[in-house]
Amino acid sequence: MIHQLLAAAALAAIVAAPTGAMAQARPLAGQTVTIVEPFGRDSITDKTLRLLAPGMEKALGAKIVVAYQRSPVGTEAYQRVAKAKPDGTTLLVIADATRLFHENLAGAKDKLEALTPVAKLTDGVSLALVTRANGPLPDYKTLFLKMRDDKLRPTLSLTDSASPAGVFAAILEDDTSGRFGARQFQVDRETIDDLEAGKVDLAILPTPILLDRARKLRGLLTSGARRHPALPDVPTFVEESHKRKLSFTIAVGLYGPAGMPPTVVAALHAAAKDAAAAPAVKTGANAAGLPVVVNDATVLREAMARTRRVISDLLAP
Repeated sequence: MIHQLLAAAALAAIVAAPTGAMAQARPLAGQTVTIVEPFGRDSITDKTLRLLAPGMEKALGAKIVVAYQRSPVGTEAYQRVAKAKPDGTTLLVIADATRLFHENLAGAKDKLEALTPVAKLTDGVSLALVTRANGPLPDYKTLFLKMRDDKLRPTLSLTDSASPAGVFAAILEDDTSGRFGARQFQVDRETIDDLEAGKVDLAILPTPILLDRARKLRGLLTSGARRHPALPDVPTFVEESHKRKLSFTIAVGLYGPAGMPPTVVAALHAAAKDAAAAPAVKTGANAAGLPVVVNDATVLREAMARTRRVISDLLAP
């Protein structure tokens, strides 16, 4: 009889346990989670977020709202999240290298490390030097010659001088011993529009954007150590220059205000990981050329540390 009672009690505990665990695992259930995005529609942060948001909503039991707070290096978006209540309902999605380069080059007081890392959402994404498909710059060798001619210097659009795009532009100028012409600083969507309209000659954009605009845009080279698997005809800067130490990529990270509870961080990471595992997300990510791979806050911190080492290497005399 005692054995039967113990067995019944154990079964009852097992049956009851998921309810408590489920409640703990869904601390944001029924709430609205606002994810602030600084780079605008069609950026890699926007594309990544839109792939993951439906699955995250389901896993969290919460509504996700994307709030566009456009700023080329994410300053306004950062500040909005930094000042928010640390309950997990206001988050920042950002290409962390963009923020880290800006902090290093512009001496920004607001540091990304001050926020709570939640999850790393992608592997590294290279940047691409892009021109119009029917434009007068067929390859890097042609650009190399024009960069040295004051009358032929091509115009350039990019996010900011104190960003990975700005550093890539500086690397290209150093390699060619030349200069780009007039520069425009704007978010990706505006850059794409101006490039396709012929208002600028060149742009520096995340490489996956080329896949969406393959008929209108052409890549001259990328910043990564290897060619993008979906763009095998676009060489890397390393191939053109043989300067391997100057290769780099960016990644997308998810952050919250300082002081977020570990249970909330864990729930958000788990929701993003579940969302990334969905077949539809994998298909969409492959089609967009985005390496959507979700890792936890520890991996995100390690990636930030690597990026800082890359910055040191790139800026070394």
